[in-house]
Amino acid sequence: MTTPPAPVADPRALPEEERRRPARSLYWRGWSYGQIAEELGLKYDTVKSWCRRDRWDDAPSIRKLEDCLETRLMVLICKEQKTGADYTELDALRRQVESLARVRRHDAPGGHAGDLNDNVGNRNAGEKKPKAKKNHFTAEQAAELKDIFLAQLYGYQETWFAALSFRTRMILKSRQIGATYYFAMEALIDALETGRNQIFLSASKAQAHQFRSYIVAFAKKVGVALTGDPMAITCGLRPADEAAAELHFLGTNFRTAQGRHGNFYFDEFFWVHSFEELNKVASGMATHKKWRKTYFSTPSTIAHPAHPYWTGERRNRRRKKDDRVEIDVSHEALKDGAQGPDRTWRHIVTIHDAEAAGCDLFDIDELQDEYAPDEFANLFGCEFVDDSLSAFKFNDLIKCQVDSLVEWTDFNPEAARPYGERAVW
Repeated sequence: MTTPPAPVADPRALPEEERRRPARSLYWRGWSYGQIAEELGLKYDTVKSWCRRDRWDDAPSIRKLEDCLETRLMVLICKEQKTGADYTELDALRRQVESLARVRRHDAPGGHAGDLNDNVGNRNAGEKKPKAKKNHFTAEQAAELKDIFLAQLYGYQETWFAALSFRTRMILKSRQIGATYYFAMEALIDALETGRNQIFLSASKAQAHQFRSYIVAFAKKVGVALTGDPMAITCGLRPADEAAAELHFLGTNFRTAQGRHGNFYFDEFFWVHSFEELNKVASGMATHKKWRKTYFSTPSTIAHPAHPYWTGERRNRRRKKDDRVEIDVSHEALKDGAQGPDRTWRHIVTIHDAEAAGCDLFDIDELQDEYAPDEFANLFGCEFVDDSLSAFKFNDLIKCQVDSLVEWTDFNPEAARPYGERAVW
């Protein structure tokens, strides 16, 4: 059998000092000294003295509200038979107590807006993650990127990768076999592992930016968003205090190429004008023995200034007869790659070589139907054109080229009106 709770004592039966708190509570609810004295069986002067000594009038509003809530909650909690309305009121009062507790925390030393607003509190809660470093790869991301790179190589690209130890590489290739894509990835991996700068030269600024597009897309595979031109890249594989590796993307304006140093990649070098002048500047970037030079291109004409570099004739100029070298640049000699007596590693990759090495991207029979035999041989068979009898010589024509992204400062090909409001004809 449950023992009923003891009845609440009449406040007037309590010792005088124990009636001080009920008196204060009634005062904060607006009762006068006389009403409180009569209700609690106290003297008028006693109530007035308590109010003055305990400074009831100076209490902050939150303290008065807390007292009122406590009194009402105690009444409801002690009630034996509660109604639905009682439970509703209890829940509402509980929320008010919680709100006042938030105000207390906010007003205390070290309080902040999150004490009053859960959304702000959640936003600021927990340990803040350090801001990701711009253009930075962790050691794990660099290793994953290299695994992705090596897993997707065709046989001839594996040959290029195996030739990394050669300071100068020169590759004659079929069109569309993924050379630009490969060398963009190779350069990024090298920058991450060695911290060396990488410089990309192409027949135009737009073509050089193809390297950049490939590199940006490749980095996204491991969650790194690369920005900038030039790009400054750091990696956890390198010392923290080491300067960032720089990636430069340049057209054939040799003035913009001066003053830089690093590994350089010369894309479609058989198709640029002023090759010798540009190559003099470009090769100067890789004067130090730690830098590599990589040339790769489809063939143009035998009269192009780069052709003597391919055959080795350029090296033999102004040399004694005994110091001259002969280099076999036939397909048979170079289909697997070989270093010549001039220390340049050369490689020829025709479309048939690419297919034999696993590249299944072409329907060669269809391409042979689409192109005349001499065109196919030039575009896909790595054969140079002899234009000595042509009315318009290739070397004369390429002098008329202009790198629009560099020279045409008033022209923006990506704009809705590339030439603005100027007159065109």
